[in-house]
Amino acid sequence: MFILAQTLAQFKAATEPDTIAEIKVSAFPSEHYLRSATWDAMNGLHCVLKDTKLILGATSKSARSFALNRAIGKLRSIQDDANTLPQAERGLIVDIAQTWKKALERIAQEVGNISITEPVKNPYIIGDPVVGNLFIGREDIMRKLEELWVMSSHLQSIVLYGHRRMGKTSILLNIANFLGSKVKVIYVNLQKFSGGMGEVFLEISDEISETLNVSLPDEEDFLKHPSLNFKRHLKKVLKKIDTTGLIIALDEFESIEELIKLNQLPANFMTILRSFVQMSPKIAFAFAGLHTLEEMTEDYYQPFFSSVTPPIKVGFLTAAATAQILDNPDPDFPLSYEPEAHKTIYNLTHGQPYLVQLIAFDLVRRYNDQMFERGNPRDPVFTVEDVDAVINGTFFQNGRYYFTGVWGQAAEGAPHQQDVLKVLASHPEGCDRTTLQQTTGLDETALNNALETLSRHDVIIEAGGNIRIAVELFRMWVKQNQL
Repeated sequence: MFILAQTLAQFKAATEPDTIAEIKVSAFPSEHYLRSATWDAMNGLHCVLKDTKLILGATSKSARSFALNRAIGKLRSIQDDANTLPQAERGLIVDIAQTWKKALERIAQEVGNISITEPVKNPYIIGDPVVGNLFIGREDIMRKLEELWVMSSHLQSIVLYGHRRMGKTSILLNIANFLGSKVKVIYVNLQKFSGGMGEVFLEISDEISETLNVSLPDEEDFLKHPSLNFKRHLKKVLKKIDTTGLIIALDEFESIEELIKLNQLPANFMTILRSFVQMSPKIAFAFAGLHTLEEMTEDYYQPFFSSVTPPIKVGFLTAAATAQILDNPDPDFPLSYEPEAHKTIYNLTHGQPYLVQLIAFDLVRRYNDQMFERGNPRDPVFTVEDVDAVINGTFFQNGRYYFTGVWGQAAEGAPHQQDVLKVLASHPEGCDRTTLQQTTGLDETALNNALETLSRHDVIIEAGGNIRIAVELFRMWVKQNQL
C-alpha cells in the first residue's frame, strides 16, 4: 500500500510529457493481494510512462507516432474501466489519466501520423560493421578508450575481445568520431592478408597516409625492406601529428598466428610491432579478436604482455540499447514494435547485436512481402507473433555462419566445451554443476576449465549456481543441429 500511495503521488505531480517521462517508478509487487484492479491500472500507467519516454527520445517518426497512439489508447482504456477500480483511488487514477491524455494530445500534431504506401527500405545491417548514427550502446567501452587514449599523456595499447559478431569492428570504426581530433585511428583487417610482412606494413602505411595526408614511401623499396621503411614512415608521421596520438587498430589479430605458421610473417613479428610502440608515447596498437593475448596457444604474443592494459571485453547490449537499435534504425523508419516484441527479441538474443539486427532485418522483409507482394494489409507494428514467424522461418539458415562460428570456437582452447553445450541445450532454464558433471561424465577440473572458457567468451551465464547458454537462439540451434 505504501508503494501504491508513493507511486500515485508521483503520477499526480507529473502534468507534462517531459515530467511524465522523468518519473522513476519503484518495482511493483509481483503478486497483488490487495486491489488487483488498481494494480492493473498502475501497470497501464507505467506502460504510458515508458511510451512517453519513447515519444520524446526516439529519432524514428513512426516509433514516436505509434508510441503516442498506444499511450493515448491505454489512457482512454483506463478511463473507460474506471468503474472497476476501488472507490478510494478511483477519482485520483481517473484524474491522472485525464491529465496525461491531455498532455500527450497537445503534442500529437508535432508527432504526426505515418502512412506507408511503398515497400519499406530495410535499414538494419547484417554482416557488415555498423557506423555513424546506427552505432548504439557501447558508451562504457568508448569512455574507457577515451581514458586510455585522450586523458593519458602516454597512449596505451589495448586488446578488445569478445563473442563472435559482438561489434568489435564497429567499435574500432567509430571510435575516431567519438574521440575527436586528438587521436587518429588507423583500421586494418588482418584476415584479408595472405602475403608477407611487407604487404601488412604497406597496407598500414596506406591507411596512415590517407588519413593524415602523408606521402607514401616507394612501394618497391618498401617491400624489399618493410620493417626499416615502416619505421622511417612512422618517424615522418610523428613529426606531422605533433600533439595528436596515433592508434593502429589491427582487427582479427589471431590471423597473425596463422600467418606465422604459414611462414608469411616472421616469428618475432610482435616484437617488431612493439618496437614501433617504443618509438613514441604517441603510438599505440589496438588488437581486436575472439581471444585475449594470454589465451593464444603460441608465445608469439609474449612481447606485448607488458605493453597492453587488461583486455577490454565487448559484451552483450543492454535491453535498453537493444530497444533503441530496434526503434531507431533511421529517422524516417515507418515501422514500430509492441513492447512485448522488444522483450521477446531481447530474451531470444540476450542483446547479441548481430542477432538483433538479423531478426529486425527479417521482420522488415516479411512486412514488405505481406503488404506489397501478397497484398495482405496489416498494421505497421511488429508483434510477438511476427517475431515467432521469423524465427520459425529461414532465420537459422540465414544466421548459420554465426551459429557454426560460435560452435567451432567452442572446439578450441579448453577441451569438452561442446560436450557441456550439448547438455545445456536440453535445459532452457539451465542446470547446476552437479547435473552437468553427472551428465557429461567429466571430472571437476575438466568441467571447471570448460565452464570458465565458455563463460569468458559469453557463451554461458552462471548465476546463483545455475548455468545456462546465454543466447537462447544459440541454445535452440545446438539442440536442433548437434544432438
